[in-house]
Amino acid sequence: MKAIAYTDNSSISYKLCCASRLANLQLTRVLSIWSLLLLLTITASAQTLGVITGHVAGPSGQALEGISVVEQTGQFATLTDAQGRFTLDKLPLGSYTLITRSLGHQEARRTVLLSADSPSAIADFKLTTSSNAIQEVEVLGRQETTYKSDYSLVGTRTSTDLIDVPQSISTVTKELMDDRQAYRLTDVVKNVAGVAQYSHYDDFTIRGFRNGYESGFRLLNGLRSGFSYGNAFTQAPLTVNLERVEVLKGPGAALFGDINPGGTINMVTKKPLATERKAMTFSTGSFNTMRATADFTGPLTDKQNVLYRVNAGYEKSNTFRDVNDTRTLMLAPTVTFLVTDKTTLNAELVYTHSDGFLDRGLPIKSNDLFAVSRSFTLSQPSDYFRTTTYYLNASLNHKFNNWLSFNASYLDFTYNENLSEHRTLNSYDNSDPTKPRNSIMNLRYFDRRAEEYTKNLSAYFVANRTTGSVVHKVVIGADYIRFNTDRESAMFEARQRVVTSVANGVVSQRVAPLQFDLNSPSYEIRDPSTYVRRPTPAFFTDYINSIYHTTGLYVQDQVEVTPRLGVLLGARYELFADERDYGDGSTNIPQTKFLPRAGLTYALRENLNYFASYSAGFRPLRPELIRFPERYGRSEPFSPETSYQLETGLKGEFFDRALFATVAAYQIERHNQLVNTGSLTAAGAAIYRQNQARSRGVEVELTGNILPNFSLNANYAFNHTEVVEADLAAEKGQPLANAPQNSGGLWAKYTFLTPTLRGLGLAVGGNFVARRRFENQVTPLDGGPDQWAYWPGYAVADVALFYTVNHFNFHVNLNNLFDKYYFVGGYDYFRASPGAPRNYMVTLGYSF
Repeated sequence: MKAIAYTDNSSISYKLCCASRLANLQLTRVLSIWSLLLLLTITASAQTLGVITGHVAGPSGQALEGISVVEQTGQFATLTDAQGRFTLDKLPLGSYTLITRSLGHQEARRTVLLSADSPSAIADFKLTTSSNAIQEVEVLGRQETTYKSDYSLVGTRTSTDLIDVPQSISTVTKELMDDRQAYRLTDVVKNVAGVAQYSHYDDFTIRGFRNGYESGFRLLNGLRSGFSYGNAFTQAPLTVNLERVEVLKGPGAALFGDINPGGTINMVTKKPLATERKAMTFSTGSFNTMRATADFTGPLTDKQNVLYRVNAGYEKSNTFRDVNDTRTLMLAPTVTFLVTDKTTLNAELVYTHSDGFLDRGLPIKSNDLFAVSRSFTLSQPSDYFRTTTYYLNASLNHKFNNWLSFNASYLDFTYNENLSEHRTLNSYDNSDPTKPRNSIMNLRYFDRRAEEYTKNLSAYFVANRTTGSVVHKVVIGADYIRFNTDRESAMFEARQRVVTSVANGVVSQRVAPLQFDLNSPSYEIRDPSTYVRRPTPAFFTDYINSIYHTTGLYVQDQVEVTPRLGVLLGARYELFADERDYGDGSTNIPQTKFLPRAGLTYALRENLNYFASYSAGFRPLRPELIRFPERYGRSEPFSPETSYQLETGLKGEFFDRALFATVAAYQIERHNQLVNTGSLTAAGAAIYRQNQARSRGVEVELTGNILPNFSLNANYAFNHTEVVEADLAAEKGQPLANAPQNSGGLWAKYTFLTPTLRGLGLAVGGNFVARRRFENQVTPLDGGPDQWAYWPGYAVADVALFYTVNHFNFHVNLNNLFDKYYFVGGYDYFRASPGAPRNYMVTLGYSF
C-alpha cells in the first residue's frame, strides 16, 4: 500500500510570510551598514588634509641641506633637500609647532594653523649659527663637506667655534683625508702646522716634543684610547671611520690629565646622519696595494629617531719595505638614538685586525744613511705581527632645560697582539777586522703574546647662565681612567742560538749570537727552537703587572664679559695611583697635581679674534720607574714630568667664513722629560735619562675655501727647541730629538666649472721638513767619542687628478713625485724610518 502525504496550506503561507519579513529585516540592516560606510567614506573624502612647506637657510641666506624639521609630538618629520626646502603633507587640520634640529645652528620653532579655509601653510626658517646648539658630547654626524671644520669639543669640552677657543687647534677633515687618500694617521700629519713624524710608528713630534709610546695618548672622541701607548704605538690608527683629526696645541692637562706638552691628538669618529647616504670606494696602487671602503648612513625608522652608520675598510699591501706585507680589516657600526628632543644616545663598536710584520725600521750600514735600499729590512719570512683592537664607545647627552645639560661618555678599549720578530739589539759586532765596521748587527728575538685594556668614564654638566651682563658657560665634571695588562701575557726572548755541526762523523754544538750581516743579508724560515731562551726580563714583569688608574676633577668657566671679550678659566686636580703588591706592604705609588688654565679672546673685528692663554701640563710616570729605578739605569727614582705653555695669536675667518686662518706664537717649558737612551741593561730593559727642555715658535695655518671650487690647506711652522738641562752632559744645548726648526705643507685643489671640463679637478701639494737631531748619539767608524748625527731635511711633492660624473668619482694620487730618498724620522743608526718612494693610488668611488 502506498503512503500518501497531506499538506497544511495555511501553515505554509505563515512560514513564507515569516521568511519574507526576516529577509527584509536582514536586507534593511545590510543596506543600513553599507549606507553608513558609504557616508563615512564620503565624509572622509570630503575632509581636507593639509600640507606645510618651507625653506631653511643659514645666517647668510644659504640653503641648508639635511636639517631635520620635526613636529613637536614626533608624529611627522622630514629633512630639507639640497635647496633647503621641505614638505610635510597629509596632515589633519589643526595647529602644528615645527622644530628644527641642526648640528651647529640654534634650534628654531614655528607654529602654523591648518584650517578648512587655509589647508596649506608656509614655514620658513633662517637659522643662526651657534655652538650651543651642538651636542656637548658629539653624537650627531657632521653635515659639512669641506676642508674646514667650524667647531671643536677638544678645546673646551663644549662645542665651541674654533675662533673662540683661546688656544690653537688644527683640524683635518675627512674630505681632506679622502682627497689625499690618507689611510693611516701618519698620512694626516703633513697637513698640520708644527706636527712631524718622530718615526714611522704612531709616533709624532708636536711643537718639538715627542708624542707617542710613553709620552702621548691618542684621544677617541675626547676619551683616552689604547692607541700610541705601550706596545700599541707600533701601529698608526686607520682613518676609515674618522670624521676629522684634531690637534690641540700645547698642554691639554686641565681637560684631559696627563698629556704631552706639545699637543693632544683627538680622533673624532663618524656619526650617523639623518640624511640617507651611501658610498663605496675601490682602490689599487703601488706595492701591490688593494683597498676597499664603505660608508653607509641614514635613518632606521620613519620617525628618524634611530640613525645608523656603518664604516668598513680592507687593505692588502706589500708595502715598500721588503718582507713587510700587511693586511688590515676594520668594521665600525654606529647607532644614534634620538630618544626625545632633549636626550640623545650614541653607541659604536669598532673592530680592527692587522696581520703582517712589525717593521722596526731601516738598519744603517757603516754609518752611511743611504748605503742600502730604503726597502732593506731585518725581518725574516717566519716573523709575524698580528694585532686586534676592539673598542666600544657610548655617549649620552641630556638637556634638562635651555641652560643645563648633562653629558656622559664611556670607552672600553682592548689591544691584543701576537708577535714573532727578529729585531736589532742596538749594537754592532766589530770583532772581525775583515768586515766593514758597523755592518754586522747584533739581534734579539721576541715572541710575545700580550693584551692591554684601557677603560674611560667621563661625566660632566654644562650650565649656561647670565650674571648681570656677563654670560657664563660652566663645565663641572670628573673623569676616571684605568689601564691594565692581561696577567697571562707572556714573552720569549733570545739573543743566541745553538749551532749544530758534523765533522768526521762527530756531532758538535756551540752557542752563537744572533746576528745579521748587512753586506750579505739572509732571509729564511727561522727555527726558534734552536734559540737560547733568556729568563723573563724584569721590565716585562713590570709590564704585565701594570695596573693604574687616575681620577680627574675639573671645573671650567667660559665667560663672555662683553660681546667682544671672552675669558676662559679652568682647573683640574689629578689623582694618579697604581695597584700592585711590591712585597713590602705598599700597594700603590700616588702622583697628584693641580693643573690651572686661563685664556682670553678679544674680537678685533667681526671675523678676527686675538687670543692669549696659559696652560699647565703633567705626566705621571709608570710606577716602576719610581719604585725600581735601578732596572732602568738610574740609582734614584725618576721624577714626574711637568710643563706649561704660553701662547698668543690671531684667528680669523675669511671669504664668507669659508677659510679659517691661525697665526700663533708660543713658548713651552718641560721639566723632567723622560728620554730613552737606546741602550739596554743586562736584563734587556731600556735605560732612560731625564732633561729640561724649552720650545719656542711661530705657526701659520690656512684651511678651507678661497673659492667654492678652490680648496686649500697650507701650513708653516718655525720651532726652536733646546735642551736646557740634561742628565747626559753632551745633550745640553742641543735641539730636541726629531724636532725640525722649519716645516710646512700645502694641498691645493681646484675643480673646473666650465661646461667642457665640469667635474674635472687638479690638486698639487707636498711638505718639507728641515734636518732633525737623532734621539741617541752614534759612534764614529774610527771609534772616537760618540757624537750627534742628524736626519737630513727633505721636500716631497704630490699631485692628484679628480673626475666626478653623476654618482661616480675617480681620482689618482701620485706621491713623492720626484722619488726623493728621505727619512721621516727615527732613533739612531739601528732604527731609521725611511719615507716611501714614488707611489700612486687609483680610486673609483660610487655614491648613492
